[in-house]
Amino acid sequence: MTQQRSTTATRRTPASGRTGRKPAASGGIVPAMGCGAAGRVAPLPGELTLSFLTRLAARYHLAIRDLLAAVTDVGGQQNLTGMLYLDSEIHLNAQAHARVATLCRVPPRVLEQALSAWRREEPCGKYEAGPVGRLMRGEEAVAAWGPACPACTAARTGRRVPARRYLAPGERVCARHRYWLLFLPGASGLPVPLGRCPEVVDAQRRHVRLLRRSPAGAQAFEVARAITGSWWDQPWPDEEHLWPARLEATRPTGADPGWWKVAARDLITYPETVALARLLADRTVQERTVTESRRHLPYRLGELPGLLAEVADQLGRPWLTRHLATVTHGPLFTWAHSCVHTRAASTPAAQRTLWKVHSTHRPRPLSDRLPHAPTADGTPPAAKPARRLRGHSLQAERAFAQGLTQARAYYKEQGHLAVPKEDTPADYPLGQWLANTRARHTRMPAPQAAALTALYPWWNAPWSTLWQRTWHQARDHADVHGPLEPASGFPTTSYSLGEWLYLQCTLYLTLHPEQQRLLNLIGIDAAAAAAARPRRRNLKAGAEEALAHARSYAAEHGSLASVTAATVHEGFRLGQWLANQRNYQRTSHRPLPASRTQALAAIDPWWCPPWNLKWQRSYDRARSAADSRPLRPGSSFIDLDDSLSTRWLRRQCSTYDELSEEQQQLLAGIGITADVARTAREHAHTAPKAPAATTDPKMKDKTSHTRGAADPATPTGPRRARRAVEPKRPREPRSRLGHRPDLRPGFETALTHARAWHAEHGHLAAPRDTLHDDYPLGMWLLSQRNRAKQRARDGLPPSPHLTELAAIDPWWSPPWDLHWQRNYYRARNHVEAGRPFAPARLVPSPGTVLGSWISRACLQYDQLHPGQQHLLTLIGITPEVARARTRRAHPWRTAVEHAKAFAETHGHLAVPHDTLHEGFCLGRWLIKQRYRANKTSPSFPAARTLTAIDPWWNPPWGMVWQRAYHHARTHPRHPAARRWLTKQRRAWPLLHPQQQHLLTTAGLVAT
Repeated sequence: MTQQRSTTATRRTPASGRTGRKPAASGGIVPAMGCGAAGRVAPLPGELTLSFLTRLAARYHLAIRDLLAAVTDVGGQQNLTGMLYLDSEIHLNAQAHARVATLCRVPPRVLEQALSAWRREEPCGKYEAGPVGRLMRGEEAVAAWGPACPACTAARTGRRVPARRYLAPGERVCARHRYWLLFLPGASGLPVPLGRCPEVVDAQRRHVRLLRRSPAGAQAFEVARAITGSWWDQPWPDEEHLWPARLEATRPTGADPGWWKVAARDLITYPETVALARLLADRTVQERTVTESRRHLPYRLGELPGLLAEVADQLGRPWLTRHLATVTHGPLFTWAHSCVHTRAASTPAAQRTLWKVHSTHRPRPLSDRLPHAPTADGTPPAAKPARRLRGHSLQAERAFAQGLTQARAYYKEQGHLAVPKEDTPADYPLGQWLANTRARHTRMPAPQAAALTALYPWWNAPWSTLWQRTWHQARDHADVHGPLEPASGFPTTSYSLGEWLYLQCTLYLTLHPEQQRLLNLIGIDAAAAAAARPRRRNLKAGAEEALAHARSYAAEHGSLASVTAATVHEGFRLGQWLANQRNYQRTSHRPLPASRTQALAAIDPWWCPPWNLKWQRSYDRARSAADSRPLRPGSSFIDLDDSLSTRWLRRQCSTYDELSEEQQQLLAGIGITADVARTAREHAHTAPKAPAATTDPKMKDKTSHTRGAADPATPTGPRRARRAVEPKRPREPRSRLGHRPDLRPGFETALTHARAWHAEHGHLAAPRDTLHDDYPLGMWLLSQRNRAKQRARDGLPPSPHLTELAAIDPWWSPPWDLHWQRNYYRARNHVEAGRPFAPARLVPSPGTVLGSWISRACLQYDQLHPGQQHLLTLIGITPEVARARTRRAHPWRTAVEHAKAFAETHGHLAVPHDTLHEGFCLGRWLIKQRYRANKTSPSFPAARTLTAIDPWWNPPWGMVWQRAYHHARTHPRHPAARRWLTKQRRAWPLLHPQQQHLLTTAGLVAT
């Protein structure tokens, strides 16, 4: 390594005029190389920035480390972060961009158009100023890339030097020179010749055609890649011959077969992935899948034989239908499940669900799968530990293991996992856990789904758990009592179970295929279901059972009056049955048989009285109270132990003449005759009122009749008596400051701590947990702010004593968030300390905490409170500075302003790729935003803003159609527009529903 560096330095001596490595650190090498004789070095389209810099260093006969040191030199120090690897990418800031443009002699505009990562982000270096570079690597941090075709690179550059380019899935094949551009982590890629695999080149042509013609082509390819990736990880069946042959035909000379099988996954499965993507993107196939499922969510792929036949035919593997029939999990099952669930609708929400590939189904990155290189002594490489998939933490795995343990215990006891959602066996919410697991069964990791399926195959059945529990009940009944008899009305079953079985027979043809198979297991096939008869209840046996429960209840309680509608006696719903009998007895809708009426009258003659049941229940209660001691109407029945019965008997005596003859007879049975009722009424009128003074103070009778008998003028209770005797205490005068005199010393103490804190920190925006000399100053200030805000909400003037706090710090209680205020004081302290502060030039950097807050404040400047804007002005952040920083920190805002201006003039954003608006390449920028929205997420800030400007800036169809639509809308009489509209009318059934909506609402096509 030392010798190589010496050689490099010697070669660099004539160009720099110096010797050694010092010029790279001092920055003198940059102008020296800029005026050298290396010539112009142009980038390749889509090339990685680090790949371009490597080629640039080779033209100057330098190592890449030396060039990076020169590009990122700051005062003799290298302002570069990250580690340099063969598969790394670099992000540079604007000053480093200028140095690179000087070295390669290419205008910055050309570099920005060719290098995808040129303006991707502004990195943060170790030093605040100067050029900055940051090295990144990894499949999650760097977009998909691969080696550039060697022949194409040589033709473009005139040199045979390796290069790396960002590659979309459809750009992995160089059809002209027949190379597969293979990505390899930790290397610069590997071009694989495809001379013996022409099917891969043909698949690339079909892939490009799919992406061009189908709006969902790219998404369908990702789903298909997940499907073939899951097949790749499974053991290959004996019938599979294409993949082994293709694997051997493409393996480089001397490459380890095991290593090559891991590295060449995407290459070997590429033809099948493209064929599968074309099949899944076909709307006809989606509609046939929904029709074939009979709108039942699939339980296994075998329920969709038409889809499996299409897959097997497209892939040229007839045996695949048999292997996929039993699959109940995986990306293909998830796609079929989503297709049926969304009914293959074309709405955006349905399309997002249909083409979503969960992290558990995505193929693992090659960096996780490729083994380590062998050691120098030939020792085999050590196996890499398997990393968890994203979204599946150790805590989630432990929670699943705990739930699986509880599920095993429940299955061992009950024989199934159809657990009600509210059940918590062994104080564990197993029902809720299974319900949550069923809700996400399509995105579960394969080992977890396999563990539950091995325990109980129908744990995630697409029907209710109640159906499954009832089926298990029917199966257990058949095991104990023999086969079921549908033609005889299921005579051996209970009434409820027989009714359920008959209902399944009537709905047999509409049931899920798996439900039909389960019914077949207990002897109910299609023929038996057609011959089934309804379950007939034995009314006579049911009535005898109910009468037996009524006799038992009456023997225990003495009557049937206390039976309510909710009464259950020994598991029998006696209350509901007796309520029905009373209803039949009182109405003529369905009269009771005479034998049943006589049986109930023998049990209780007053089981259905002509008066209210509440009176009968109160009578039974009073009779029970009168059995213990004789009634004494002269004392108003006050000697009874039951106060409720006492009040009821008084009421009956007062209204005795209004009662019916049968009620009077019942009262006579407990000793309440007409004379007794008259005596009780006279005693109630002539009895003297007991004075409250004679009442024992220890007895606290709070009943209503005791309070009513007391004299209202006499104070009752010790508290009222004390108030009547003692005079009212004079109210203490309140302080004019809003404090009582006894609270003023505490306020002065808190104010002293507040002044000391302000003298030390310059403000009172103290956090809640702040302690100043062991005094809780933060909590005290919080309480003062809450009181001040509450008075403001109530419309009251501020408390006078709070002016003392305002005198210490005018912003002690701002109308905005206190967190914003504390960040402002940090920025103010930063400025007062004399540190670099130039918000318009991104100093401090947005990558720091303070710089990030300043960027957010500038971004929201127009929405801030006037007081916040005033405070920002005091530290030099004016509206002009805020706009300047926003443009530098968020460069897309300038592009959005151009897009908005263009849309205001033309009414849309369907612009060609070469469109310029006031010198800005609006067309190319919109293409990049559409690519980003389709590949990553359609919800990033620029996309949301563009959607607000033009809802159809990124339609699911081609932009050629969108531009033709806008031309026809603005120039409907143009000959080209007329021809285009005629073509749309002919192809109307093939148009997207939103395309039809646009044409109809614009009046271009009549409905």
